[in-house]
Amino acid sequence: MADSFWDIDHVLAEQQKIPCFVALDVPGYGFLDGNSSENLCKNTRIELPFWMVTPLIAAEQVELEYPHCFARRALDDVATSAVSVNLHGLCPFFFLFGVKFVNLIEDANLGNVLADAFSQRIAEIMQYSQSGRSYSKFISTLDDTEKQRILQQDSEVGQRTLLWRQDPNSASTSTSAH
Repeated sequence: MADSFWDIDHVLAEQQKIPCFVALDVPGYGFLDGNSSENLCKNTRIELPFWMVTPLIAAEQVELEYPHCFARRALDDVATSAVSVNLHGLCPFFFLFGVKFVNLIEDANLGNVLADAFSQRIAEIMQYSQSGRSYSKFISTLDDTEKQRILQQDSEVGQRTLLWRQDPNSASTSTSAH
């Protein structure tokens, strides 16, 4: 957690809104429901950012629903064909937020769906990157975690190519060590 405190991707992932129900009356907090002059009543449905929900769940002050990106229909689509789903459209930080959400609610099924989807999509990303096909449309469906992985791999390949051009023997030695 300390390492992710300054990571902008983690900050943005924790901004994802989670629908939840207030477990008790909260005087003066009606503005969270769009009603600035009243109290927030018990069982009122509101959407709060993940970072705010986390301590409220621990204190049993809210009950949460699954956010849109992890709703049953979205997860069914991901489980059926992870490669064809526009994860960026569901949530720009689908996998990073998913890991945080799974840790909050401890849902093994959601964790399995995320792990399977990530594996399938990484395999597809590798095929696209090695095929030479145009994949600009495919890239637009990737979440930011996947895009970071592509950039990281492109950078590593570029570095190895540069090393190889400078000294083919050193590049083969450095890649065999990996």
